[in-house]
Parts: sequence; structure tokens; C-alpha cells
Amino acid sequence: MRRITSLIMAALIFISFTAAVGCSGKVPADDTTPEPSSEPTAAVTAEPTAIPTAEPTPEPTPEPTPEPPAYEFNPHLYLPLLDPDVPQEYWDALHNLCDALRAGETTFECASEEAYKWALDPAVITQLFPAACTKALGKSNDGTTPFENGVGRIYYQMPIDEFVERQAQFEALVEDVLNTWLEPDDDDFEKCLKLYDYMESSYYYNYNFVEDLSDGAIYLAIMNGTGQCVELSGVYAYFLLQAGVEALQVGCTVPTMAHAWTYIVIDGEGYHSDPTWSLKTTLGSDELALYYFMMTGERRTDSGCPVDELQAPLLPRYFAVSSATEFPADSDKYSFPSASFLESIDEENKTVHYECFGEECVLSYGQN
Repeated sequence: MRRITSLIMAALIFISFTAAVGCSGKVPADDTTPEPSSEPTAAVTAEPTAIPTAEPTPEPTPEPTPEPPAYEFNPHLYLPLLDPDVPQEYWDALHNLCDALRAGETTFECASEEAYKWALDPAVITQLFPAACTKALGKSNDGTTPFENGVGRIYYQMPIDEFVERQAQFEALVEDVLNTWLEPDDDDFEKCLKLYDYMESSYYYNYNFVEDLSDGAIYLAIMNGTGQCVELSGVYAYFLLQAGVEALQVGCTVPTMAHAWTYIVIDGEGYHSDPTWSLKTTLGSDELALYYFMMTGERRTDSGCPVDELQAPLLPRYFAVSSATEFPADSDKYSFPSASFLESIDEENKTVHYECFGEECVLSYGQN
């Protein structure tokens, strides 16, 4: 019996041992397993995580202020040449009119009825404020008095807001031409030559242009790049005036010739320049012909256009022969021989290089 009991006890001990090993995969430690060390384990101190500091937001770089264009539209054109026939009160009236037109106003100040009539004369308007030609009149269409008590009325022929927009678009085009073809430091001769090149390169002769006169001849010529001698000479004069060079349209009517061109004043000397007879589209050439540029009166007469009875639309009496204004042109300082074609302009040395009958030639235009 005692033997059986011993066997049973041994079996139970074996089963317990096997179960412990099967569940943990380890042999339980006996009493000899060393106790964990009581020495304190040194704590590992973690470096503090650096919090990124936000970079200061840079101040926005201001956009550079664009410089104003070298040439800006001038509403107050003036020709001292005409002072013998056009008194200052006429010019004042014209400039007041131009300011009123740009603002869409219906009245402007003027000293006299004569000044009012000259300022709103279609010939004056088309030469000096082209976008208003045929669109602003000095004749009543509603029964009101055109001029009284120093105030003149403007009679618009189109909605006023549309006219103001028309004028603004025209001014932008004029400024674009000037700032494209000219440099800020150009002298008067350089302006004349460069704008002459602009005319000869950009315009063509339109034999049917008379059909479009109802909308203002010079205005249409500028907007469309076409015209006849009357328009082309007026356009050239207008751009020269806008560039600060004194110029106006003149012409002659004789049995053999009816023609218009541009009279220019530089340093007190007069010259005749003809933008019509040098058109590249007419000549069929890419070169700029110079024979009709800055001519003397003698050369102009020899070409078939006498200068002793000139007509000038800006004159109150139109005919120079019946006015006190004179148009002398005796200097040949800027004259070019026939068959002369522009090659280049040396602005630093103030010389023009051109070809004449196959030879290289130079004209000095600096101050003598």
C-alpha cells in the first residue's frame, strides 16, 4: 500500500513539472536564482527636443513704381510761329476747350466770340485735337446761344461718354508711337528724322481716302495708317508737335500742282518736309528716301510746289500771303542730295550715314 502511495506521489510531481515547462518554455528558477541587484540603475536623460523657431516673415518687396513714359500726350499744343495772326486769347480758348473735351464737359471759358470760333473751327480742331473733328461743333443744334458772357458751348455729335473713350484711346495710341520711335534724349533733328521714318514706314497712300472724311481726316489717318497728302502732312506735323517740335501743315494750289506738306522750325530755322513723296509703300523700297526731308524753300519750289503763296489751315485767313506770318526756309544744313537713302544714325557723334548713288556719305547735324 505504501509502495502504491509513493508511486502516485511521484507521478503527480512529474505531471506538475511537465506542465510548467510546456506553458512557459522555461525552467522555473530555483532558490539559487540571484535576486535582482539593488544598485539603482542610472537614468538615461533624454536631450530635450528642440522646438523650431519660426523664421520671421520677410517684408514683401514693394513692386517698383513704373517710370512715367518719356513722352506723354500734350493737350495744349502751341505754335509761336503763328503769334502774328493768332493772339494768346485764341490759344487760351483752344486749351480750355481741349480740357473740357477730355473731361466730357459741355462748356469752356473763352475771352471773345472770335476766340471761340477759332478754337472750334474744324480746320483747327482736326490739326490740333484730331479726335474731336466733326464730333464737337460750335454751331447750335438745340436753339441755345453758342457763346455768351465769356462761356462757349460744345455741341457733341455723339454720346459724350463715347467721345471721352474715343479720345482716351487716341491719346494712348499717340503716346505709344512717340515712345516706340523716339528716345528721351533725342534732339529736335533726331525727332524729325525718326518720325519721318515712322511716317514712311507705317503709312500708305489711299486714293479713296476722301470717302472717310466725315469722321475726321487726320484722326482717321492716324488710327488707320493711311491718307493722302493733306492727311499725311497733318499727321507728321501733329506728331512733331506732340514731341515738342514746332510744325504745321502747309500747301500750295497752282495750275500744275495741288499739294500739302509739313513746315518745321528748328532752332529758329524753317524747313519743308514732305512725308507723302517718300512713302516706302509708294516707292516700293525698304529704305528711307531723304531728298524731300528738310528741304529749303528753293528746293520745294523747284520740285513743283511754289512757296510764295502758301496756304496754312491754322491761319485765321488760311492764306499766308494775306497774313502776317511768314514761312522762310533758307538753311540747307539738313539737306540731302537726290537718290539719298538712310543707312543709320550715330547719335553719339551726331551724324547721319546714308547712301547716295552707291557711295557711303555722312551728314553732321551737331551744333556748329
